[in-house]
Amino acid sequence: MTAARTGAYTGVFRDQHGTSLAGDLAAAASAAAAADWEHATTRAVRLQAAALHLHHSVVRDALAGGLDWWRLGGLLAMHPQAAFEEYANLADDTITPARQRPALAVVCTAGLAALHDMQPWYGIEINDLDAGHSLNADPTTVRLREAARLLGEDIWISVKLPGESEGDDDLPDGVAIRRWTTVVLYPDELGWLREALTLNAADGNPDDDEDEDEEPGWP
Repeated sequence: MTAARTGAYTGVFRDQHGTSLAGDLAAAASAAAAADWEHATTRAVRLQAAALHLHHSVVRDALAGGLDWWRLGGLLAMHPQAAFEEYANLADDTITPARQRPALAVVCTAGLAALHDMQPWYGIEINDLDAGHSLNADPTTVRLREAARLLGEDIWISVKLPGESEGDDDLPDGVAIRRWTTVVLYPDELGWLREALTLNAADGNPDDDEDEDEEPGWP
């Protein structure tokens, strides 16, 4: 089946399930009125599963209609990277948010504070950015922070622009626990990031503490 017609997936769902959904709703109401909670719950579960199916159909139509991960994420109150991770399987030949809008891509690195020191050339600590910065909603950032909280560990998460130094594509053993590429929501957020990185470099240039024949980089 192709989705050339706008709303094709949602239309197919309606044609296939519209009548049965109306029946399930009526049956759930009747069962609840009769205090038949087992029957009412069964019908409610079926309606819940159908609602998820409908949701996926609408998302598939939106992606087929050309919405990118920023627009879809805005509709679903999700970070673009979170929308991609949740729904990329619903579309053919989809690409990551960083490839859709490379000008908004950033590179993040995370490490355990007790084991790995964050060096200035790793980037700026996300916590040093504005509390409302969209990188705080990046799904990997959220997962790492939650895992650290549950384990009682302190972590750092740095962010920089792609290609600022060697090592963007490699994660040296023992340096950090994770590196990933994600995106910001707006170009203005990169302006704030560049300003923070400039201040960070001025406060702690790794060249100040290294021999002249050494270059800052990954240990």
